[in-house]
Amino acid sequence: MMRVLLALLMFGFAGEIPAQDTSQPPVIVRSVLPEETPVVGQAILLRVTVLVPTWLPQPPQFPSLETPNLIVRLPSRATNPVSETIEGETWSGVSRVYRLYPMVPGKFSVVQKTVSVTYADPETRAPVSIDVPLEPIVFEATVPMGAEALKPLIVAQELTLTQDIEGTDGVLSQGDAVTRTVTAKITGSSALFLPPLIAPIVGDAARAYSKEPAVSESEDRGVLSGTRTETTSYVAQFGGTLELAPIAVQWFNTETNKVETTQLEGATVKIDAPAAPVEPVVSRQKIVGVVVVLAILAATLRILQRYVAPPVIAWLRRRRDQRLNSEAYASSLVSKAIRAHDLSQIYRALPLWESRCPGQSGRGLQIALAAVGKGLYSNDAGDSRAWRALSEAFDVDRSRRLARSRPGALPPLNPT
Repeated sequence: MMRVLLALLMFGFAGEIPAQDTSQPPVIVRSVLPEETPVVGQAILLRVTVLVPTWLPQPPQFPSLETPNLIVRLPSRATNPVSETIEGETWSGVSRVYRLYPMVPGKFSVVQKTVSVTYADPETRAPVSIDVPLEPIVFEATVPMGAEALKPLIVAQELTLTQDIEGTDGVLSQGDAVTRTVTAKITGSSALFLPPLIAPIVGDAARAYSKEPAVSESEDRGVLSGTRTETTSYVAQFGGTLELAPIAVQWFNTETNKVETTQLEGATVKIDAPAAPVEPVVSRQKIVGVVVVLAILAATLRILQRYVAPPVIAWLRRRRDQRLNSEAYASSLVSKAIRAHDLSQIYRALPLWESRCPGQSGRGLQIALAAVGKGLYSNDAGDSRAWRALSEAFDVDRSRRLARSRPGALPPLNPT
């Protein structure tokens, strides 16, 4: 009976406990961008807020938002505590402000970033760690109207140029030096937008030695500024004139919404020293290159002559001797003499051919030779027919001899 009453009491109390409100997630991470259209080189304030229903035992781990062509800076006191009332409950957390500086026009997208948050569980007060995805941060940077033609694109509140040139008093001698230091200061943008300032010199009167540019940035009450300092020393080498070119930088002034030009004057320095030597028509490097190529060709030719040419020449000679000592070559001499209608040459070529093609000449060849001789000495009108008959008789006689000289050759069916 007591067990039944106890069960009823427990059931009754359980029915009176309200259901837990799960409409709100345990952690809220919110990112907010300004509604204004971003401008290249100008700061965009991104605020990321983390809220929990209890408290944060540890500071949240905010992600790095580094993206190509996007400068990310954290101002002083970038992270601050915040609180907010959500559905009648006070939520606490922190808020971090990023300053984003797009370096080029176009669309930027920062995605797949998370915030690591550790908060106290509302029921157990035990610390709970969770990685909360950050909403995609998407915006598009534009170029101010009127600044489209600027290269490089510099958008700032102020830009100044200063320079210091040392060693220009009087005429320089060989070995004397002139040092030029140029400093550009920009306000309202990053010093990374500043281009190279000191241009290379023209001519051989002096040699330039440049230091690495020194770039620095600072922030004062939310306004980013920076400087770029370049230093180049010029050492006199030969007689002539050292021309230090003037410097001009175009930039867009956000205060006046106009393109302005900041300039520095150049300088001319005389050098009293021996004249520069006349360079040869062909440079030393080209001469060395030609010599190397010729040496390689000579070595290659020597290798060919020593190792490749002898066996090739010997092979060609063997092939030539084989051809000259062959029956085919001797028969070609006879055929050539017949085509030339040269009877004396025929009688000189026939013995050579007969020695290389053993056998007895047929009667037909002898008759044809006699007919040709008769025609030559009697001026017979059938001379061309006699030469044609001689050519045919020689072909028949040659075929007969070659057939008999082959091993295992059968005798002709109708011998003549």
